[in-house]
Amino acid sequence: MNSKSNNVHQYLDFLSGLALFDNLQDQEIESIFSLMKVKNYRKGEIFSIDLDNRPRLYITYDGQFKLTKVNERGDEMILRVVSKGEVISPMHFSHYYDVSAEFVKHTTLFYLSEDKVNELIKSSPLFAKNIINMLAESIQSLMMTAEVWRLKNTKERLGWFLASVNTNNLGKLPISKSLLASYLGMTPESLSRALKKLKDEGISIENKAIKMRTGNELCNYCDKVIGSNCDLFGSKDCPLF
Repeated sequence: MNSKSNNVHQYLDFLSGLALFDNLQDQEIESIFSLMKVKNYRKGEIFSIDLDNRPRLYITYDGQFKLTKVNERGDEMILRVVSKGEVISPMHFSHYYDVSAEFVKHTTLFYLSEDKVNELIKSSPLFAKNIINMLAESIQSLMMTAEVWRLKNTKERLGWFLASVNTNNLGKLPISKSLLASYLGMTPESLSRALKKLKDEGISIENKAIKMRTGNELCNYCDKVIGSNCDLFGSKDCPLF
């Protein structure tokens, strides 16, 4: 038996918890999973999302990778860091938009071919709705990221990122500090200065755990979109209202 067969129950439990499969019956999820391919990637491995790899939808079962673009001078820009449970859909990218995926941890990906995804969209209105919601959330995330990168200074960018991590109940830095600096468009030195400024405000990172003096300091860097996941959202204690 292959690894897909050996871990089928574990994989199905994982998929049933993803928004992409909201409101689908167990047998529908199992049927979709039977159409998927499972592939493992080693840390440091790179593949280009080009014409061969683009017509697919990828689901990250575990691990982590970064999507990057490199300009003519060799400068790298991290477009997104993709972690467990996240979905990317390069089948919806332009044919002329090439990006690379570099795996920063050992990673297992599930993927569906474009043909299979289109068949499912036609046969399952719920799956089609979930795909639309996923793409809409991706667009909103990109708009928010562009706003943060353009309008906030380094300390504010870092605070916003930590607030988004904290309101998603992670409570732990999901990426390394070096990767965080690249993702936020900072040098390691700029990140260190921003961390020191946040520490003066009662916010620190210890062994990747996000610590706060009173527990509410990151509220100052939150917004209504990322804050909607917070237990305090909309209450008298929420500074956004």
